[in-house]
This record gives sequence, structure tokens and C-alpha cells, in this order.
Amino acid sequence: MRSIDDLKRWKSYGFALTPIQDGTKKPKLKDGKWSSDWSDQELLNSERLGFFHKDSNVFTVDFDDKSYVSHGYMSLLPMTFTDGKVIKFNGQPTSAPTHRTYKINGHGALNFKYPAVKSKDGGLLIETLSSTQTIFHGGDRQIHFDQEPVEVDLKLLEDRISLICFFTEVEKAWVKDGQRDEAHLRLAGSLARLPEDRFPTDLLEKAVVMLCNHTADDEIKNRTKKITYQRKQLKNGKEIFGITELRSFLGDVELAAYGLLIDQSEQEELQQEQQENTDPKEYPLIDGLTLDSIEYPKVDYLMNPIFSTRSFNQIYGWYESGKTIFGLALSIAMSSGNKFLDWECDNSIPSIYVESELPGDVFKSYRWSILQGYLDDGKKFNAANHFTLTHDDLTNAGFQYGFKSIAVAKAHGKDAAKDYGRKGREILLDLFMKIKQRTGKAPFYFLDNMSRLATFDENKQPDWEPFINWGIDLKNKGIPGCFLHHANKGEGKGSSGSSYIGRLLDTSIQLTKLEDDYRFKMPGNKNLQSSIRFDKSRGFGGSSWASKRILTMDENGQWRHYPYLKQISFVILGLAEQGHTQEEIRAMAKEQMVRDMNDNAYSPSHVDKLYKELVSLKLIEKKRSTVCWNCREPISTAADGSCDKCNTGIPCSNCGKCYCEKPGVKKYKK
Repeated sequence: MRSIDDLKRWKSYGFALTPIQDGTKKPKLKDGKWSSDWSDQELLNSERLGFFHKDSNVFTVDFDDKSYVSHGYMSLLPMTFTDGKVIKFNGQPTSAPTHRTYKINGHGALNFKYPAVKSKDGGLLIETLSSTQTIFHGGDRQIHFDQEPVEVDLKLLEDRISLICFFTEVEKAWVKDGQRDEAHLRLAGSLARLPEDRFPTDLLEKAVVMLCNHTADDEIKNRTKKITYQRKQLKNGKEIFGITELRSFLGDVELAAYGLLIDQSEQEELQQEQQENTDPKEYPLIDGLTLDSIEYPKVDYLMNPIFSTRSFNQIYGWYESGKTIFGLALSIAMSSGNKFLDWECDNSIPSIYVESELPGDVFKSYRWSILQGYLDDGKKFNAANHFTLTHDDLTNAGFQYGFKSIAVAKAHGKDAAKDYGRKGREILLDLFMKIKQRTGKAPFYFLDNMSRLATFDENKQPDWEPFINWGIDLKNKGIPGCFLHHANKGEGKGSSGSSYIGRLLDTSIQLTKLEDDYRFKMPGNKNLQSSIRFDKSRGFGGSSWASKRILTMDENGQWRHYPYLKQISFVILGLAEQGHTQEEIRAMAKEQMVRDMNDNAYSPSHVDKLYKELVSLKLIEKKRSTVCWNCREPISTAADGSCDKCNTGIPCSNCGKCYCEKPGVKKYKK
């Protein structure tokens, strides 16, 4: 039972309370909507109560492990408001804590779900809830610790939850008595490698004690002291066991949660240390019969046909060519599964746009300019799937000097082999992995631009090699991306720097500020007019995009593309779209009424030539009118179409005859 005092106390915590519909997990509706506007009596009469996360300014860590192993490690989390439910454990009813609720601080709620993709048994271990509701009282729900939710450091909380996930996986695969000492030695070695500032020894020892208690192991002191010893050995440069040996000893289990605990750079170093012992000694021999039987990872298009799930790409151009706004538009479309221009988004994917040059506020305005067009077209924007990072974001996070270089000039002498850009790339990769953890998919990344993110001689192939090899390695692991770069001076001379770059890319897109003769009138001052060409188009070289085109975005965020034509052609096209015939436009030219943006008049013969070009490009439908040879009734392509026998004549709607049927006329085949 609950009382008025209970309601007052929970409201004092900031809880926006709601009754729960009988037999469901859904809040009761008021006027067809979720509501926290309920009387005390209504709240008292409800079988179960919940609170809304957003309105309560809280988020909840939800333990959802069907085996209830992870629940046994909940005390590793900071104490706060805790509730649970009555379950049957070993045939007996018991109350198990399932939720811990924390106050949202200035950094927002923690977003966590593990595994990112549900496991084979269909369940999750732990996730955080911040936009729904938590049922906390009544029926099978009980409060375990009734206090106001506390604020907590999100990174600390994420580390603690990740540790619980790891120990849950370890406990489920744990060995029987007789093998425990060897298993604990390998576990201690794995734990010793974790950063001590994030995972102090006493915290790790506490988790080991819980493991021992859950597995009826009474040699607790012997098990816990191994962690201190292994950390001492590691600091002294001694070889110790690690996660590879632990996985193997437990029966080649995955223990995937360990990847949540250790920095990506450290993880790669560990892998490199252990590679010699774990990698096969010989390359496989693949003959034609073997190849036919191998199931390789499928390559799917993201933005068809330019970007795939396994691609490494480039967008380049000179200043004012629109590289950033074009790349940002692509990232928004891909993250939301929207078509862009006439490229189909076959598979939506999270994207991250790294902007190293523009101030954050200017970058936001660019983003909104693009979004305006999307929203006006009725397209949905998946904001939770679109990630960005600017120099201002790094400054706000405490990075004094902004982005770390992802490619650094090769040194000479004894340090020639050192890759000083590795750390910068590892930080980015760690960010990509966090996105994968949150969304369940590896993101498509945009790096804007190389002149800011790299400190090297762009004309030297060796300076490019570590970055290019990194990008190729990522795409083969299913992490596709694109970098933005400046162009060499001069049309068709490629991106700035070594020609080595383009040879290893899947798609290379050049943008160029549109020349005056090709520009045409567009409303407003904030519009983009550029040319676009593909100087590397793996898999779509024969498409309509193989040739150079005009690319525009108006001040309302609407994108268009056109054939690469001078502005006078667009004047003629506009007149034709207004309903003027070729003869009428020619007559207008005689009166010097066909003029470009610079008020230059064009002759009738020049206009005729350009009109025919537009017809050949199928931008203007050539409409003919005449009379039927048989019955002399008026006929036209607009009214009667084309003959399906000869494909050129006009079939008469009155008598059905076509010119190709006239006696004595040469018969043309379709």
C-alpha cells in the first residue's frame, strides 16, 4: 500500500507520477495522451505507479538480464533510488533490484545498451532509459532504496556498467572447481591492463569478491590479491596473461564487453602483442573451387551508386565550391535514410561529420539551411543518428589545442618508422566505436578537411600512406567514410597533393565554383552553384553522373542538378517550359529578346542550335503538328503521340493512318 506521505516524498524527488494501465507496462492515458496531471486519489487507487523520465529529469539503468547474473553486481553502481520486482528464483519468490535511477546533470542522460544488437537468446544485459517511463511501485514492483536520485559522473557510471557486463559474461562462462586458480590468474591479468584511474584496484577486487560469492569460492583473499600483483608485474615490464588467454581458458568465449573497458589504442597494442601467437602461420590458398564456396561479407549501397558499406572516398574542391555544405547534406541524408538528388539511400546508417575549420555556430547554421529543405519536402530527420564534432566542441571538452593530427609528416633517421598520426586516428576510431555501441551500426564518417586535420607534406606519398592505409583497413572492417580535401589549381588536375591518393579510393568527387557563363538567376543571397564531376567512380562510370553536371542549393535548402550547360541554354529552357515553341523563341531572338544574365542578345541561328541541343538531351520535348495525309484532319505529337510501328510518324486519331502507311513511302522499321 502507498500513502499520501509516499506521494509527497516521491514528488519532492521531482518524479512526474503516472498510474499504469492494468496488465500492461503502459501509462494510463488522459485525453488520449500521456500525462502526469493526476489527482492524489487517482495515484493512490492505481495498482501500479510509474514516473516519466523526461518530466522527472532522470534516467534509469535497467538490468534486463534474463538469467539475473548481472543483477548480482548492481552494488558496483553508485547508490541512488533503486526499485525492483518480485521474481521466482530457484522456485522461491524473491525481490530482485532491477532499476537504479539517477538525476540528469548538465551533461544529459547516459545512453547505454549492451549488447548493441540483442544476443542469441533475444535479450539485453543492461540498457539506460531516458525517454519512456519506469514502473517502480505496486503489484510485483517494490522499492529497495527510497531516496532522491543522485547526480553521477556519466563516464564513471558508464565504466561501472561496462564492468558489470564484463563480469556477467565471465561468470556465465566460469570454470568448475579445480581450474579456478588458473582462471583467476588470467582474469587478474586482464583486469590489471585496465586504466587505473578509471578502474582502481579496490573496485576490481570488489567485483572479484562478488564473482567468488556467486560461484561458492571461499578462497577470496587469494583471488583478490592477484590483481595487485599483476599490476605490479605489468609496471615492471613483465609478461602477464591477458584477455586472449582468458577467453581461451574459458572455452573460446567472446567476452565482448571487455572492449567497452579498454581504450581502443590499448586494445590494439594488446592485439599486436598477442598477434604472433594467435594468427595463423600461413596465408590460405584459394583456388577457383574454394572461391565459389566462400561467403564473403555483402557489400551494400548506402548512397547508391556513390557510397557503399565498404568504401573509402573523397570530396575535393577549391574554396567556395560548396564542399562542406555538400558533404553535410550527404551525411544528413544517409543518417535519415533519405534520397539525395537522384541517389537512393538504400540503407540508412549513422553518420558523423567532423568539422575542423568552421566555428560551431556557423556550422549549426549550415546544418539548419540543409534541414530546412528536408523538412519542407516532408522528409524526416533522424537527429539521434546524426553526429557532429567541431573545434568548439573540443574546446568545451577541455582539448586546449583542438584536433590531434591524423597524418603527420614522416620523420627521417632513426625515428623514420614512427607514425605520429596514429593517436589522432585512434581517438577518431574510438568515437566511431562509441557510435556503433549506441546505435548498433558502425557510422559513415566525414572528415572535413585534411588541410586542418593533418600536418604533413601533401605532395609526398609516404606522408599519406598511414592515413590511406587506415581508411582502407576501416572500410574492409565495415567502417566506410569520406575525407574532404582541397583541389589543385586548374580544372581536371585532381585533389591537392600526391596522385597516390586517387588510385586507392572508391569514389572521388570534384566540386568547382560555377563559372560566370554557366551561372543563372536564383532567388536570395544564400545559394550554391557549383559543377560536380567524378574523377573516380568505381562501379558507376557509365551512368549519367559520369559526365560533368551543375549542382545547386537554393536559400531554402532545395537541391537540384542539371546538365552542364551555359546560362543562355537555361534561358531557352525556361521559355520552352513557359509553353513557347521553337518558332516563337526564334522570333523572340529576331527582336533581340533572348538575352543572358549579362544582357547579351543571341541570334536566331544560335538559339535554334541551342534549342536542338536541349531536345537531344531530352530536356525539351519536340512537339510537331501537321495534318493527316489520308483524311486531312489536324494531328500532333501532343495529342496523338508517336506511331508504334515506325516510332517517328504521328498516328491519326480520326482514321488511324500514319504517314508510314502512305503508298509509295519508304517503310521505316522501329
